[in-house]
Amino acid sequence: MIEFAHAITISTESALDQTNEQDTPLRVSCFFPSARGVVEMIAHDGQTVMLAATGHIRSFIAQRLNEDGEPSAKANLAPITAKVVAYPTGSAFESDWIVLERARSVDPGLYTKLNEQNRRSLLVLDRSSHTWRVADTLNLGCESADLIVGPILTAKATRAMGETLDDVFELCRYPKELALAPCGMACAYKEMGRCPAACDGSESMDAYVARFMQAWGAAEGGISRWKDDLKADIKDASAGLDFERAQAAKDQLDRVDKLPMDTLGCAKSIRALSLICITPSVRKGKAMLWRFDLNGLSPMVTLDAEAAVDRCSLKELLANWATVGAYTQVDLDHKGQWLDRFALVSRHWMTKPSRARRRRVTVLDLRGCSIDRELYKALRSAIDDACTPGDLDQEDQEHTHIVR
Repeated sequence: MIEFAHAITISTESALDQTNEQDTPLRVSCFFPSARGVVEMIAHDGQTVMLAATGHIRSFIAQRLNEDGEPSAKANLAPITAKVVAYPTGSAFESDWIVLERARSVDPGLYTKLNEQNRRSLLVLDRSSHTWRVADTLNLGCESADLIVGPILTAKATRAMGETLDDVFELCRYPKELALAPCGMACAYKEMGRCPAACDGSESMDAYVARFMQAWGAAEGGISRWKDDLKADIKDASAGLDFERAQAAKDQLDRVDKLPMDTLGCAKSIRALSLICITPSVRKGKAMLWRFDLNGLSPMVTLDAEAAVDRCSLKELLANWATVGAYTQVDLDHKGQWLDRFALVSRHWMTKPSRARRRRVTVLDLRGCSIDRELYKALRSAIDDACTPGDLDQEDQEHTHIVR
């Protein structure tokens, strides 16, 4: 996957054999740039001894090889390092991507740790049982006919969304009883008038399934579209003087308004997942555009602010990228091949920028989105932001891990 990234590879032995004009041996770190990136140190037997993301490649290598000879609390890796590989990057997003891809190959323990760190929650609507459940990017476990909604920041928010679907569409809260229909046992929700009780046969399963599919449609488009649909329903019912229907829709909207948008705002069906990520490029003053869909995450093109002025070109670019297929059973059987990258993208997407720093990655969601003026403006703004030079941060170091 990281063949897209530019790598600098230096043998420590050959590097130390070289001298400068004053016949002074050169340090290994001298061959690397003062730039953000990922550093991998490799032993004589080809095993990775360290994989790290850092804000300053040269300083990091000098420190871990103890080139100044000063005592340090960190292990001196010089005696066991035969080769140093560095991947200069333009953003922490790109560094995280390279670390994840390399960890998949060289360090299963780190790979597992990163997936735990990136974990995001998912809401699954089960087509066979007509119920919902909470899953996540580590434990999906579903069939291709099911609806998967995400990403969601926490399992608590996922449950809140599922419970709101229960309340609005009067779904069954006890799947085990529903599975026994029409011989199940009704719960207190039937007595409260909040469930027609398909479980004990009071309601036909056909009627229950119809409501479940309404809930499916509401969850599929995300919270914002659900709210818009309810507002449109209120307006339509009021115009037709159907005040009872308008009040019912208003009550539903009140329930949906209580959902935490900060954790659910990105949640939609992933069946036609298509995202565009815009980050600073390793080439100063340029932006990198990445595509993420069910085929994975790939850097696609580098643009500068001037080249991105042409709206027609950007519109054509987005139109080409927005065409993706639905996931299949094959995708689900090999979910680790895209869910880990989905979790990585989601972590950056859902992380709020700090007050001290501007966001350096923008994710645009093309799921069900028309290529309109607003999307073009958002893309242009993201490209302009990514092209703006940022400060080099030597403390921007993540995922440091020693294999040995």
